[in-house]
Amino acid sequence: MQAFLVFIERFRLTTKLVIGFSIGIVLAIAIGINALSSLSDLEADMERMYEFDLMGISHIKEANINLIYMGRAMRQMMIAQDDLTRDRARAQVTAARETLRREMAEAQKNFYRAETQARSEQFNRDFAKMTENFEHAIALIDKEKSNPSEAARFITSADFINTVNAADDDLTALSKVKEQGSKATIDLARKQTENARRDALLIVIIGLLLCVGCGILIGASIKHPNDRLRNSVEDLAAGKVEAPIPHTDYPNEIGVLARAIGVLQGIYRQADEQHWVKSHAAEIAAQLQQAEDFTALAQAAVSALAPVIGAGHGAFYVADSEDNYVLLASYGYRERKSLSGSFRVGEGLVGQCVMEKAPILLTAPRDYIRIGSGLGDGPPASIIVQPIVHNDRVLGVLEMASFQNFTGRHQALLEALTQALATNMAILERNLRTRELLAATQEQAVRMEKQAAQLEEQQVEMEAQQAELLETENWFRSIIEMAPDGMLVADAGGKILLCNPSAEKLFGYETGEMVGRRLDQLLPQSSREVFRLDGLAGCELVGSCKDGHAITVAASANPLPSIGHRGKCVSVSLREAAT
Repeated sequence: MQAFLVFIERFRLTTKLVIGFSIGIVLAIAIGINALSSLSDLEADMERMYEFDLMGISHIKEANINLIYMGRAMRQMMIAQDDLTRDRARAQVTAARETLRREMAEAQKNFYRAETQARSEQFNRDFAKMTENFEHAIALIDKEKSNPSEAARFITSADFINTVNAADDDLTALSKVKEQGSKATIDLARKQTENARRDALLIVIIGLLLCVGCGILIGASIKHPNDRLRNSVEDLAAGKVEAPIPHTDYPNEIGVLARAIGVLQGIYRQADEQHWVKSHAAEIAAQLQQAEDFTALAQAAVSALAPVIGAGHGAFYVADSEDNYVLLASYGYRERKSLSGSFRVGEGLVGQCVMEKAPILLTAPRDYIRIGSGLGDGPPASIIVQPIVHNDRVLGVLEMASFQNFTGRHQALLEALTQALATNMAILERNLRTRELLAATQEQAVRMEKQAAQLEEQQVEMEAQQAELLETENWFRSIIEMAPDGMLVADAGGKILLCNPSAEKLFGYETGEMVGRRLDQLLPQSSREVFRLDGLAGCELVGSCKDGHAITVAASANPLPSIGHRGKCVSVSLREAAT
């Protein structure tokens, strides 16, 4: 019974209420079904009585009446004085006989009792014999017509009368059998009605008992779990946060309430753990902020963390410039020749932790370093390897070992501390890099100052050289302009770059008009010879003036050195040839 009560307690309140109401509804449905079933049986009996008994009696009575009609028509046919009356009587006999057969055929369809079927077969035999007698009598009447003495004797004979009476008796017996069957059907219906009344009363009594029992059971299934939960809430209010909460596995409202209380209990526990974690994390983080380099930071981390989480061994590995993780600080660590102080990525638990970027927790490791003191040593019960990750980069690895298993709060403290360590290491790394950059910047500034001084000296020298070149160019230009002969300078493409007034006057151009023109415009046929001949002197060439008339000139050409972007140039001296 207790197990069944516990089973009911796991149901939802709605389910319990539905079960309670369902029992009453099922009771009402059972009563209704019983009544409907009884009515259906009664209706079926009435239909069967009407179809098989009353309709059968109706057909039998109709057949009996037509049997009487046959006898009366036969008498009328016997005493008829003319053919018309005789034929009419014969038609009545035929019609009554056919109607009798049809009614009996319909009645025989509803014969299902053995007694009725046997009496029906007897009637068929008697009726067949009676039909033969009627046919014989009709034949005698047709033969004798107005003097039917022999037909009368036959019709009034005992044999004829007995066949008719036998058929009539058969019909009467069939009718009585049908009437008895109807009475039996009515008695059966009355008995079924009485049984239905008794069954309905029994169902009502059983249903009431079930409803009362179900109500008591549902009430107990609601009260008992609520009492247990109330006691748990009172214990929780009294500060017993470790007391187990009952019925948390129930899939109903009780289970929801129990799980809610369990969540509240978990919040109390979590709040205590968070307070413990945050207070120790803040205390250790304050010590880390005082470190000025990685060695001091690593040593402060392992020295402050190990006593808090009960670790007897601690090691802090930091990445170097070659991405090897080197032991930088330790707690309770005794160096051994068989153990390496540096790990590559993927090497050992430290390297594996770096590669996975996730903490590794091992319980009861074998063949591991032993935690030792002055009184003895022993293997740890649990070790944890925690990566220090900042911006998806592993800056270092913290390894701790303890004689006891690390709890959830220990792991939470490690997680919180690794975030602080990552931040401090990133800040420290940036500070150190900033110092290096500052020193490099200062050194570079000194070098740049020296280079600026050198550039300034070079600029002064270049300005002096440019002034000297400009003065020299002006001097040469004045010499060219004052020369009595025409002089011009052309580049390798034959473009005139410079010319003096004598050359412009020689070819009839205005001042500055020849600069930019091509040499072949002045010397159409001989301009190429100026560049082809090296040291051309006194050679007479045919030139073309601005107005188009030809002129003979004596030309001398000398190549000029390539200066700047001008490339190869030639200096041409021109003088009008004497005619």
